[in-house]
Amino acid sequence: METPAYQQPAAVQIIRDRRGIIVGSFETQHLTKRTIARDARGLLVGQYDYRTDVTRDVCGALVGSGNLLPALLPRW
Repeated sequence: METPAYQQPAAVQIIRDRRGIIVGSFETQHLTKRTIARDARGLLVGQYDYRTDVTRDVCGALVGSGNLLPALLPRW
């Protein structure tokens, strides 16, 4: 039997550059059906909503349709 969404921990994926330095992370929230993008310092840079299939930046402005979170992470 599967665990309900509210009991599942958020899945966190660490993003690294070619040198192995952390540039950000993606946190998938099962209950809200969203993925949150954070930079290396842990600051929110944007979110992707699976239900509406749109990506928004930290201010809530529409970035585009589809998952565009990798484009919001800073390039070092």
